Amino acid sequence: MPFPDYEFINYTYNMLIHDEMAYDRETLEQDLERYLSTMTIEQRSVYDQIIDVVSVDAAAVHARGDIVINVASSGIAALLLTDGRTTHSRFAIPINVLEDSFCNIQPDSELAALLNKAKLIIWDEAPMMHRHCFEAFDRTMRDIIKSANKKMPFGGKFVVFGGDFRQILPVVHKRNRAEIVNASLHSSDLWHHCKVLTLTKNMRLNGGENELEKKEISDFADWILKIGEGKINLPNDGEADIIFPDEVLIPSHDNHIQNIVDSIYPSLHSDLGDPNFFQNKAILAPTNEEVDSINDAVLASIDEEERVYYSSDSLSPDEVDDLFAQ
Repeated sequence: MPFPDYEFINYTYNMLIHDEMAYDRETLEQDLERYLSTMTIEQRSVYDQIIDVVSVDAAAVHARGDIVINVASSGIAALLLTDGRTTHSRFAIPINVLEDSFCNIQPDSELAALLNKAKLIIWDEAPMMHRHCFEAFDRTMRDIIKSANKKMPFGGKFVVFGGDFRQILPVVHKRNRAEIVNASLHSSDLWHHCKVLTLTKNMRLNGGENELEKKEISDFADWILKIGEGKINLPNDGEADIIFPDEVLIPSHDNHIQNIVDSIYPSLHSDLGDPNFFQNKAILAPTNEEVDSINDAVLASIDEEERVYYSSDSLSPDEVDDLFAQ
């Protein structure tokens, strides 16, 4: 009698692999066709280059019965991915990751089998992670991979990193700018194995009902891009004065916060009962102090009874009992 195929048995009874392959292939093929038809020229170019190397994409992988793993560096970004998970959750990256850390993945575990079988890994919002996270994952993949590519980055698995280095860099507690830059993926030895594919068209600024509006939006997008690339007011030494167009400014004289609130929520009292009124608007602020000031201004404008809801870990057990007793 031939010996049993233990690898096949492990894959068959591995629920992680089963969940990743439990997709409706016909639906995925339809989604893929729709995505391809809506891609910009830049997006299609990036897609084709990845296809040339990997021969698969996220929807195409599942449509062919293979596995792609979608992860993101933050929980909010993971919610935007199909069955997305955070990198710490999916790859068991230590919370306090160090220069020589490994992920908490055993070579004979179900998660290791899943990573061995995966054809592609997509890691969104990568620039906000400390480089030690990537290096720990690379070190772990080389250790658990079951192929001849163990000496290659990530054990020979194709990894697509998504993100923008002009947005959020790693948060390194009480460190200066040089140390924060040194903690980024760009400073890792893994970066030398990466091929950079760029997207410059701001999809959030698509629109415009006429040619004049489209040109104004296009000029605004170009202006934002020049600021991000440090090309505004050239030549400069890395610092430059930026003059904001009048049409993007909110005129203010005395109470600046109230002016912002009135501009974003102009009909607060009449639309207070409409949930969409708040869902489609937001005020972003750089510090918690300004957030508190804006929240106070908005709440002060609402002529309703105020209620305070406590989280479960903000009260002592006795205070919780008293609260329920009331």
